[in-house]
Amino acid sequence: MIRVKLLSDEVIIKGHANFDDYGKDIVCAAVSSIVTTCVNDMHIVNPKALEYNDDGSTISIKIVRNDDLVYKLLNNLKELLINLSEDYPKNIKVERED
Repeated sequence: MIRVKLLSDEVIIKGHANFDDYGKDIVCAAVSSIVTTCVNDMHIVNPKALEYNDDGSTISIKIVRNDDLVYKLLNNLKELLINLSEDYPKNIKVERED
């Protein structure tokens, strides 16, 4: 199961969805697409406003400088992950701490 922790200025993602075999898992692919798109957009808007880390087992996206548009993009990322967890509750769990 993918576990997502939502904080006011950070998103932490761990795990594998186990929807299907590695490389065929549509839930993992959706999370990857959501994260890649949102992080790339945040980086285009203000590359100094966020810290992104992927160590192979955990992804962390943290806002380190106040930027309204970057916060909107982070909130969009959160909503997309929440929507995905509602569609696939056995594969992705979102914990909110905002």
